[in-house]
Amino acid sequence: MRVKNLRNYLILCFLMVLSGKVMAQDVPSVLIAYYSGSGNTQTMAEAVASGVEQVEHVNYTIKRVDEVSPEEVLNASAIILGSPVYNANMAPEVQEFINSWPFAGRPLKDKIGAVFVTGGGFSIGEESVMFGMIRAMLVHGMLILGGAETEAAFGASAITGEGEFAGKAVNPLFVKKAEGLGKRVAEWVVTLKKER
Repeated sequence: MRVKNLRNYLILCFLMVLSGKVMAQDVPSVLIAYYSGSGNTQTMAEAVASGVEQVEHVNYTIKRVDEVSPEEVLNASAIILGSPVYNANMAPEVQEFINSWPFAGRPLKDKIGAVFVTGGGFSIGEESVMFGMIRAMLVHGMLILGGAETEAAFGASAITGEGEFAGKAVNPLFVKKAEGLGKRVAEWVVTLKKER
């Protein structure tokens, strides 16, 4: 009798583990990848993650671009990419990360893409950097989403080093835009998962 109970218990455990793996595959995931030199872009990345957390049935991973594995890129349902502005360009680390994405067979096609940036001042290249990252995503066949507000149409951005924003933590106005971007991407990931 004990052997039969043990056998049934082991079979039940195996089925539970198996069903957990199958269910985990059904949950869409968002990869939030960023580079941050001063910590401002990391603050925005954390705000994006906070927005994703507001949506049920979505997993997320938040990592610096140099910590992301190729498998995480391929397995993500959406990639939200963040960079500081470096001389009106994305950070070299972010460009290197994008250059590492697989292209043969376009495995990123139809994944959602979104971007966020931080810049030291007004008119220093935030939108230019956003468009550079967006262009790279479009070349890979990704579907691009902007933020939740008109003022975040291309993604979320923050001014961090000029005027009233200099020498302070990232302003709550910009953090809110990043949260809205994360939430919007997560909502669309869930919607697209249901329709496929």
